Amino acid sequence: MAAAPPAFTGNLKKALAGLRRINLEGLRWRVFDAKGQVLGRLASQIAVVLQGKDKPTYAPHVENGDMCIVLNAKDIGVTGRKMTDKIYYWHTGYIGHLKERRLKDQMEKDPTEVIRKAVLRMLPRNRLRDDRDRKLRIFSGSEHPFHDRPLEPFVMPPRQVREMRPRARRALIRAQKKEQANRAAAESAKDEEDGKTAKAGVTA
Repeated sequence: MAAAPPAFTGNLKKALAGLRRINLEGLRWRVFDAKGQVLGRLASQIAVVLQGKDKPTYAPHVENGDMCIVLNAKDIGVTGRKMTDKIYYWHTGYIGHLKERRLKDQMEKDPTEVIRKAVLRMLPRNRLRDDRDRKLRIFSGSEHPFHDRPLEPFVMPPRQVREMRPRARRALIRAQKKEQANRAAAESAKDEEDGKTAKAGVTA
């Protein structure tokens, strides 16, 4: 007997807001696990599913994307120093009231907005954007109120690493050869020094 799913303890009104305005007929419910994922790569995959670009029936003027549920938003990761260097700006409308907040502070305040902003800025700015935003449901933890839906876990595709350019490859090979030569020279110098000390010990 399957165990009962945990009860949702978050804001249920916010989680279900706007569902009545979506035609849920025939939609797939895709579940993304953000734990251990990189923000940009995860957001690009979510944007593809929201637009329906993974379907053969995709058309840029037709809304046929699927529902996207993102879990564990608080465990998302970034590369480099973006956690301290990336800054979100917004203006209150008053003169001189340009506000800013670093990514680290935004993660502490509301990690769901980090993923939402990343996904929305990858979507085209047209009349379909609001409908696609309603199909995106993000939760900071692993709890969600959609256990009664036919959920499908989304498997992230393997990362495609671009082959190194010839000039960079040659530079890497030269650096490796230089390092090997330096290591061999250091070993030979050490052997000579050990031999001299041994000979000096024998003569003494």
